[in-house]
Amino acid sequence: MEKAKLILEYIRVILTTPVLLSVVAIVFIFKFNEDIKALLLRIAKIKLPGGTEVSTPQSNQLKEDTKKPHPEPTEDKIQGLPQNLTTEQRQAIEQLVRAHIANAYLWEYRYLNFYLVRSTQVVLDWLIGLPQSTTYAHYDSFWLPLITAATERQAIINALESHHLITLDASNMITVTPKGKEYQEWRGALPPLPSGAT
Repeated sequence: MEKAKLILEYIRVILTTPVLLSVVAIVFIFKFNEDIKALLLRIAKIKLPGGTEVSTPQSNQLKEDTKKPHPEPTEDKIQGLPQNLTTEQRQAIEQLVRAHIANAYLWEYRYLNFYLVRSTQVVLDWLIGLPQSTTYAHYDSFWLPLITAATERQAIINALESHHLITLDASNMITVTPKGKEYQEWRGALPPLPSGAT
């Protein structure tokens, strides 16, 4: 009888609200840990109570990125097709190839939406909004008060350049590429930040 009372007491303790909520929270965290990690990596900056800020800089994203060769833009005529094709066959194959290229660009732009943190996208919008190309020194000076870490400003330029959205020539002139403008047009205006985030 004593063992039954002892087991009943243990069950009562285990079935209390704090213990059950803790178990549910632990199971939730273990089950969705990759999704939670991906969500936290996408958050640009959050202000917590007490003035603490948590941010995800572009330099952290660069560590995860592997440089891939950029596909060349398509020309009017698809190269490498056999010469003995009829005009209808050539047009059908060219249309199919262009559709696959368009699909590849779609997925690349979706990836850029995920990969480029908000501050990098804001910098790209700023560069596109300038009436002409600018120097790296001007970019660095302009963004110094807003992005205080020099490594982060450099990481933003590296991320944009590695995805061929901008070019940085030998004289340190930053020029937005047609792909950069096309990506911004495809992406549209940046959504407003949620309350509590900056």
